[in-house]
Amino acid sequence: MRSFPRLIAALAVLSIVPALAGAEEPGRLKILGASLLLPGWGHRMMGQNTRATAFMATEGAIWVSFGVFRGQGEIRKDRYIEMAELFAGVPDAEGRSDDYYRQIGDYRSAEAYNDEVRRDARARFGDDLHAREAYFERYRVPDDQIWEWASSADWRRYRDKRSDSLRSFKRSRYMIGVAIVNRLVAAVDAMRSVHRRDRDTALHWYLDADPLDPSSSVRVGVRLPLP
Repeated sequence: MRSFPRLIAALAVLSIVPALAGAEEPGRLKILGASLLLPGWGHRMMGQNTRATAFMATEGAIWVSFGVFRGQGEIRKDRYIEMAELFAGVPDAEGRSDDYYRQIGDYRSAEAYNDEVRRDARARFGDDLHAREAYFERYRVPDDQIWEWASSADWRRYRDKRSDSLRSFKRSRYMIGVAIVNRLVAAVDAMRSVHRRDRDTALHWYLDADPLDPSSSVRVGVRLPLP
């Protein structure tokens, strides 16, 4: 049974060799996390610089587009707010709610909006004058927020400018979705690369020993595919 110590020693060596061989390679979770954090980073860790550059360039273009669309939305918002002050007589239009800006676009004047509230109150409460009045007071335009467009052309320009602003903000939100997709694609592609790397560089080892024959020798072999 003198061969058993040699067999145990051989098994111990074989358990250490794969770990030593893969110690310099980044693990799957590390590459996955890097790819989700910054597309292309996981590829860079594996030395795939061309693919890394492609994903990183795409990421940069996405966030540049986000900034451009966001900036357009803010600029156009400032313009339609200024138009509301100049051509609709809105006092201090800056900082109002989005619902207020929408109402300015939907109704030619605050009185037109209030008339809509009165009709809605009559439809809801009929002859209950007290309930109608309470409803009107709750939803009418406050005196310090009234407006009236000087002309239909100005009103139409306001609506167009507001639509342009909302469209720019919506496109900026789309860029966030595109950034998420870019991360998922980079992560999947990196995991495929890791799979190919592990498959192509895996150590294949073999053990040749006969524990029933004390005089036999123990042979340990390692097969490593060359690139």
